[in-house]
Amino acid sequence: MKSFKYIILIFVSIVTLLPLGAEEFEDKRVVESRITFQKTSHQNPWLVGEPFSRKLNLIYVGKGLFFGVTLPKQNPVFAEFESFDYSVPKLGIKSYDEETGFILLETNGISKFPNPVVLDLKSSNKHCPTGKSRYVFLPFSKTPIKVFLLDKKNSEEAEFFFKNQVLCGVTIADFLIPAEYVETFYRTNGKPFPHPGLVFDVNLTPSEREYYSKNINNPLLVTEVIPGVGPAYNLFPGDLITEINSTPLTKIDDWDRADKVYDFILRKPNGSLRELGETVNLKLHRNFQNQSVSYDLRAYDSNDFLIPEEAKKRKPLYLIVGGFFFTELTNAYLKEFGTEYRVKSEKKLVYLSDYYQKKVHPVREKIVILSRVFPLEGNLGYQEFQDLVLEKVNGTRVTSLSQLKNLLQSEEATYYAFELSGGKIAFFSRKEILDLQQELQSTYKLGRSYNLED
Repeated sequence: MKSFKYIILIFVSIVTLLPLGAEEFEDKRVVESRITFQKTSHQNPWLVGEPFSRKLNLIYVGKGLFFGVTLPKQNPVFAEFESFDYSVPKLGIKSYDEETGFILLETNGISKFPNPVVLDLKSSNKHCPTGKSRYVFLPFSKTPIKVFLLDKKNSEEAEFFFKNQVLCGVTIADFLIPAEYVETFYRTNGKPFPHPGLVFDVNLTPSEREYYSKNINNPLLVTEVIPGVGPAYNLFPGDLITEINSTPLTKIDDWDRADKVYDFILRKPNGSLRELGETVNLKLHRNFQNQSVSYDLRAYDSNDFLIPEEAKKRKPLYLIVGGFFFTELTNAYLKEFGTEYRVKSEKKLVYLSDYYQKKVHPVREKIVILSRVFPLEGNLGYQEFQDLVLEKVNGTRVTSLSQLKNLLQSEEATYYAFELSGGKIAFFSRKEILDLQQELQSTYKLGRSYNLED
């Protein structure tokens, strides 16, 4: 009888120590998981990149959804709970914000969930630490986030911070991202946070202040308007903003002026976060005249840039024709040359990236480049062409990969003349192009020769 009790005791102990399985959760606030990302290459976009995984702490926020903070600017595929059990169901990606790394995961394969973390802003405001706050930019992010500054530096990895059973937010290094950002992300089903749409300068020298301000008391100098995000063509560098959402800027102290400006744009009068689509009203002074500008808040997105930073939420675009690999120039393409990409990559492309990246233009244009040429029997004279800007095809200026594809599909053309930077020209007949496409597929076994926007 004693032996039987001992066996039962061992069995119960083993069950208690087992890691999280598919059937039920250990009742705790933070659940350990691993998230898998898919690598993508801008210089080899037709290849399926090797997946990689990272540890990810999650909290259950209700309705079958888990919240976490992971790597930004990546391509998450799925997550799964830490377990030795292969029956653990995968968590699907409900929403992912590339700017902050905030992520909502969902699953239908679990019968029992942990207790949800209560996202009660009143309780967090009452129990959680406050103190000095500041708008900061998280790693790789362009969107300002208001955080509390912690006295002690914590891990560089995102961790949840609780006090008196209340979620206070997420700590990263010496920042505490308040729980209001978590609550807003969950309540809006994972919508990204708005960007102010403009860049401004608050640290003017006395001579700059004298030059720009004239007779205007303490204005805000606009230094940049983000195309596709801010009020391009309605607001310009050099404009002097005097009022934001009916609040004059004359009484703002210099020492926290930047944070107050972000507050006026990104927060409502009661201090709560504004959401995407809400209207910002500006009064400004331009060319000795007072003007008004209104625009709707949007998330930061480089897709409307002449040279985007990355291929947002999709695989990089490309088109391979005649063994010529064409793609649209992005900063991500250049950075794949390594940390010394400014030295190792084509100088003209670096120049274009530096000076024309955020160029504002009335139509959505891109810079198409010939990355390299696949070695084929039919293009022997062109295989040294690399990292050249495609300027024209048959005399028509090229402004996107989709337009290039349409030009190549024209039934009227019997030949194709590709004019490239540096005065280089490649010439093919229509039959040569078709023969090269067949040779390309038989030689390199590519799954597909293009990836273009619909």
